[in-house]
Amino acid sequence: MTTDADLVVEQRGAGRWLRLNRPAKRNAMTRAMADRLRHELASTAEDPEVAALVITGTGTEAFSAGADRAEAFDGPTATLTEKRTRPLWPVEELFDYPKPIIAAVNGPAFGGGATLAMATDLRIAVPTATFTFGLAKVGLTPEFGSSYLLWRQVGYSLALELMLTGRQVSADEALQQRLVNQVVPSAAELDTTVRELVVQLASLPHGAAAATKAVLRSGLDTTTFAEARRAELRALASQAAKFGAGGP
Repeated sequence: MTTDADLVVEQRGAGRWLRLNRPAKRNAMTRAMADRLRHELASTAEDPEVAALVITGTGTEAFSAGADRAEAFDGPTATLTEKRTRPLWPVEELFDYPKPIIAAVNGPAFGGGATLAMATDLRIAVPTATFTFGLAKVGLTPEFGSSYLLWRQVGYSLALELMLTGRQVSADEALQQRLVNQVVPSAAELDTTVRELVVQLASLPHGAAAATKAVLRSGLDTTTFAEARRAELRALASQAAKFGAGGP
């Protein structure tokens, strides 16, 4: 385990766990944390010892409140400006990461924290977890990729409602609306369930999880069934070639 004060990094079996560690600030992300997260994404993308990333928060008060507000509005590299030289929130890197990313949602996710969860692939939550997309309440439009991610997850109408009203989505509703894959009874079971999921992912043939993720993600942007089928066939051909060369 390595600790960079506000971001704890731990290798647990085939899973690389990244824990946002600012409970007094509801695990809001700073530039230093974002840079460390970018480093972890880059360094593990091709690491055969890492089958999946896990992102979680410290404590029970919050998964994450998103970007630290002081840094989001501060200076020429502030997050909430159109022209930025050093974006705070690494949503592009999260979205492009080739391996599965699991959000272990240990508590409420607010704003950019809710979007952070949406940028992951699989989400396991505790009963006290909630999701709030509330930028409209402070006069701001969707950010950090939520305009792309949320409606693809839950549909246009519900996404618009959640963004306009900023209402809190409970864990039970999140499960019903497919914002999360599973709700478990406690923090201890959250840890166990996520560990077991990582073991399952690690047991797949080499490259299978990444290839499956890639072909499904490509389907988000295809406009026809035929295009989706071509993407599937390209991925299958690539995987089949590996088997022909001796297999994974």
